[in-house]
Amino acid sequence: MLDVMRCLQAELNDVPADNKAYRVLQFLVQAKLDELGKNVREPQQYTRTALLLHVEGERKGRTLNATTWLPPGLLERFLLSRRSSLCARLRQAGLEQMPVVRANEGKGGKGNERAFWLDVAPLPDLTEPAEQQSWDWIKYTRTAPGEVRSSLLLRLIFRKGELKNRSWRGVLLLSGIFFGVLLLALWLIAGMWSAAALDQALTLRQLGNVAFLAVASWFIWSNFYAPWWRLVDDRVIKAPVALLSVWEDSAEVEMHRDGGGYKWTRFVRFSGDCPICSGRVLLMPGKPDQTLPLVGRCIESPFAHVYSFDRVRLSGLFIGPILHRPTSSGQQHTADGPLRCS
Repeated sequence: MLDVMRCLQAELNDVPADNKAYRVLQFLVQAKLDELGKNVREPQQYTRTALLLHVEGERKGRTLNATTWLPPGLLERFLLSRRSSLCARLRQAGLEQMPVVRANEGKGGKGNERAFWLDVAPLPDLTEPAEQQSWDWIKYTRTAPGEVRSSLLLRLIFRKGELKNRSWRGVLLLSGIFFGVLLLALWLIAGMWSAAALDQALTLRQLGNVAFLAVASWFIWSNFYAPWWRLVDDRVIKAPVALLSVWEDSAEVEMHRDGGGYKWTRFVRFSGDCPICSGRVLLMPGKPDQTLPLVGRCIESPFAHVYSFDRVRLSGLFIGPILHRPTSSGQQHTADGPLRCS
């Protein structure tokens, strides 16, 4: 078992991924190696809460729900996506076992939380087809309210990252947008007027001032005002960096209706696990290779592993270029074909 876990650790270190399952497995395999080094016979089991605190840290872990943070099958799907390369590594080392994720029968709830640990299972034969994994479909998740932090100014209006449109806060935001657009237009007109009213020939400094005025106006419009107009039609847009906290790198603004029919605006982050490489999939602009305004792109291969995005069903289909993968027989299969351990 020790050599099997070392192979798994080498696989994770050689091909890193920026997602939750990767970090959890890194912790589990290191904990397993520590157990084996101390000759501990009974495997140490870790509940979802324990994994959350170990992986995300005490401070962030206390703010997240362990059940939604580690959904069923997440670790197993990650290992399945690495099965081909992991099997090749194990066979090259002369091993006949492979790592698997075990879980107890805990149904959830206080005192009966599901626990996870690493174990080994027989390595399948080369000719034995592995469990099929679909590459043409992805499941997205939406962050909990308040998890995505907006800029300091917007935090005064958005409570826990959410805003009810028909409320005094919503009216305040709408009034601020219209007032800001009016001031921006007046500032642009005044600047252009002052440049056009000069009787003398334009100097390089004056041309620089005009260029600065145009660039600054475009930046303010595109980052502070235009997104709110697009949100009304698109329902989900990429949040400009100027609207986010300095600690946030990627997030979206979503407009939705609640059960009572009231419209809400909130800061969220849609993400998923890439079915092809287990990398993290984030929403990014569809251009230049896609016609959709927003698509899911794997951060490990953003132009090859591309998926559509359905906000209502939180799912998407593969829309990237045709991908082929080798099998044990040497034939090529497209992205929705069977995955074989070779």
